[in-house]
Formats: sequence, C-alpha cells, structure tokens
Amino acid sequence: AMFRFPKGVVVGARSSRCTYGEATLSVSTEDDTLGNCPEGDGSVTFGRSNTASGKWSSVLGGYGNTASGSYSSISGGLDNTASGDYSSVSGGSNNHASSTHASIYGGEAVLKQDLESTLVFDSPFTKDAAGWWVADMTMFRFPKGVVVG
Repeated sequence: AMFRFPKGVVVGARSSRCTYGEATLSVSTEDDTLGNCPEGDGSVTFGRSNTASGKWSSVLGGYGNTASGSYSSISGGLDNTASGDYSSVSGGSNNHASSTHASIYGGEAVLKQDLESTLVFDSPFTKDAAGWWVADMTMFRFPKGVVVG
C-alpha cells in the first residue's frame, strides 16, 4: 500500500517554534524546544535544532544549522548557514555559504586539525633574519594538500 502525506511527516517532536512547509520531513528529538524545523516547501531536516527554510532545502544532521536558500543543503556540523540559492556546507562550524552556488567543506577547526596531524617535526625549513621560512630542499610532496591564505 502507498501512503501520501501532502503536508509532511514528523518523526519525534513537533517543534512549537516552527511553521511547517508543504511536503516536508523532519526527524528530530523528543524535546520540542530543540526540534527541527522544515519550513520551506519540500524541505528535509535531521539532527537537532536545525532549520530548512528555503524551498527544497535540507539539513541532514548536526545542531543549529540553517539552510535558507532555495535548493540549499547542509550535511552537518554546528551553526552553519547556507543562505545562497543552490549553496552547500558539508560540515565544520560557523560557516556561511551566502552566494548563489557557493560551497564550503569543513571549517577552520577542521583544517587546523588536519594540518597539525600532518606536521613534520624534522622540518626542511630554516628561518632567515627577516622571519621568512626558507626551504633547504628543492622538491616537496604534499599528499594531504596545501592551504594558501
């Protein structure tokens, strides 16, 4: 048998702070003050205290995330925002994808942790008198990538 839910489906608590959109899905906690809020038509929310207010937007996990752009998506993390249409944030914290088609993966804390875990303590660099790090070798391999900026 097939079931049709034109208004939407809520698994867990129905949030008292939310104006639900049409054809939405929310999987949430039992605490309605921390419940998810799929306000945009066709939006989906998972995790805790997340909001998907853009039409056809989604928040797939995490806490306190907001996908307000149409077709925007947040995969998880904490306090991220995808406000541009077709924008996405894949994790991290306090990231803001505000332009159309913008995409952000991770965040400063994630990059810092990745860099610290790959640091070589027997450094091929020496510091010159001006404070610049100078390479003593002619070739380097960066298997994890390079961050500039």
